[in-house]
Amino acid sequence: LALPPPPGFRPPRPRRLAMAGAFDSHELASRQLALLLAPPTDEDVAAYYASLLAPGRPGHGDVLVKPSSKYQGRGLFAARDFAEGERVLCEPPLVGIQQESNREDATVCAQCFRYVGSIERQIATRLLRDSHREACEGVVERRVLEELLQGARTLPNSRDFPLPECFECHGGCDRNRYCSDACASNAWSRHERHLCVGPCGGERGLAAAAFVNHAKETNDIFPLAARVLLETAHAAENNRTSRLAAASGTPSGTPHSSEIEPASTDDDADRCLVDAWRPYAMAHKGVWWETVARPADVAAGKGEDEFRDSMRDIAVESLGLLRATVALSDVNSIDRYPGLFTVEVYARVIGMFELNNLEIAVASPVEDYFLTADETFPEDSPERLITGPLLDALDVGYCTPCEGTGFFALQSCVNSDCDPNVAPLKDDGDRDGACVLVAKRRVKKGEELTMCYVDEDADVRERRAELADYGFECACERC
Repeated sequence: LALPPPPGFRPPRPRRLAMAGAFDSHELASRQLALLLAPPTDEDVAAYYASLLAPGRPGHGDVLVKPSSKYQGRGLFAARDFAEGERVLCEPPLVGIQQESNREDATVCAQCFRYVGSIERQIATRLLRDSHREACEGVVERRVLEELLQGARTLPNSRDFPLPECFECHGGCDRNRYCSDACASNAWSRHERHLCVGPCGGERGLAAAAFVNHAKETNDIFPLAARVLLETAHAAENNRTSRLAAASGTPSGTPHSSEIEPASTDDDADRCLVDAWRPYAMAHKGVWWETVARPADVAAGKGEDEFRDSMRDIAVESLGLLRATVALSDVNSIDRYPGLFTVEVYARVIGMFELNNLEIAVASPVEDYFLTADETFPEDSPERLITGPLLDALDVGYCTPCEGTGFFALQSCVNSDCDPNVAPLKDDGDRDGACVLVAKRRVKKGEELTMCYVDEDADVRERRAELADYGFECACERC
């Protein structure tokens, strides 16, 4: 699906390269691509998960990663005994994103998924959307909603549900909000300076808008895959800067240390890139258009070939739009790490999310507010006369949570079983995008942890059909 670019967008003019430079760039890209696609050695895997589970890190002393004797590949194992209902793991996402369709229902930090602003702002933002205009007619005045949004009006007892202050994106876009300046700065440096569609970006912002709009119409996983590439390049550049600063005797992070450019080799850049890529090197990754199961309405043979070719074309278009915005914001990322910004890598990152992503869900404080109001205020009280119309306008959507998707380094090692011993389950204190796994029954030390990735109450045929979409055939005792 080829979409027209936004008005005013002009693709960046290609820079001329001498023949030798073009050859060198191609050679560098090929070498880096081979390094990125190479499977990690057993020693690399052991070292990575040992560092991931080091003292002070989530999961230390509770779980460990090792080869599974029952399932293919590696698994996550209990490092101690767990009682039924005990929390086994609480892990933040390595990378995650809010679902595009959920942005109207939940204003959350784009970095950690905490709800931000205030109860009033959460309610007003949702009801002022065009999709709720009809529901509000004759129920809630627009003036009241605007006052709630601007902080000029407060709701009864809303101070009992405090939320972090809302911080704007550094680029001025209205797509992303943050719970702190630290989260906003972290997101900006790692990926948002390339993907922000705000007015501060100029032509680069228009290029980013073209990428985002294409993703909205094709696959909303593309921005998440883009974050993986951009954050990997950012980490690689930080590694390189630290090494160069150390070589020159200037401590990393001191003024102008990032501007130091002593002689460095392509091997240095390669090592920095491989180190930055390591978290994703551990994940199972298939090429996106090869990983997706053939839909039932697509005929085998030529029809399937055309279906997969169209997916490849979409991925190529998406990567081209991403490269266009990166070229306008930091062309050094593409020049220094050309192997990273290739369709071979991009397709495998998208495929990684097809096979390994987990839903991110954060309960809405708006639901808690209205439930408490219902229990606290009598039906004919002045307070209920204020909260009642808002609840009526929201209708059943008042309890809609934040919904997203993410990749978790440890949770992605958990194998599927239709009679699992752990399950994702959050309590009232979990207010961010972390994955929380709780023991469904007593788990002994050394036992492999498993969870069901489909509806475990469905019959075996339904479970098999759903798992087939992931290219997986379950061989658990129930199946």
